Amino acid sequence: MHQAAPKTTPLTVLLTLFLLTACSEAPVDTEVAAPAPPPSPYDTRITIREIMASLVDPHADAIWNSVRVVSDSNGITEYYPETDEEWLALRISAVSIIEGANALMMTGRKVAPPGAEGEFPEYEFTPEEVEVRLAADRQSWVGFAGTLQAAAVQLLDAIDSRDTDKLTEWGAHLDEACEACHSAYWYRAGI
Repeated sequence: MHQAAPKTTPLTVLLTLFLLTACSEAPVDTEVAAPAPPPSPYDTRITIREIMASLVDPHADAIWNSVRVVSDSNGITEYYPETDEEWLALRISAVSIIEGANALMMTGRKVAPPGAEGEFPEYEFTPEEVEVRLAADRQSWVGFAGTLQAAAVQLLDAIDSRDTDKLTEWGAHLDEACEACHSAYWYRAGI
């Protein structure tokens, strides 16, 4: 035999809603903690110093040394990339700097391995001092890395078009980007 459902009245619905609401209310916490940021999907164990030594510095040097004038006892000699292999090596250098800048902008990265010192500690900020500077103004750090990256993108265009004049011009901009950042995060004032 089939039983009929009990008859629901508006009063029964209101009473049920009141009881559910009253029983489910938790005390209001006036101080709400900000949610923790999600963990980074990136592995940031490689330090800023290691990225500079592996990705940025050697590739910037390769670009800067690709166009040069040497004056010696043999006279004046101009050097510039000529072969497909030389241009490809420069392209790899520009791409490495572009991606190195991306790596520098990632959050959660330490400045240097624990206990690391600079080559000239009396003239350089310690890694701990740089960490403090980064924590105080991360936006400036990202801006410096973005300027480095923008110069490397222009270098990539010069390399792809095999334009040695633009390679020289944007190599100078790359140097300016490096020095601006180093003045803020590496060299102690007055050096």
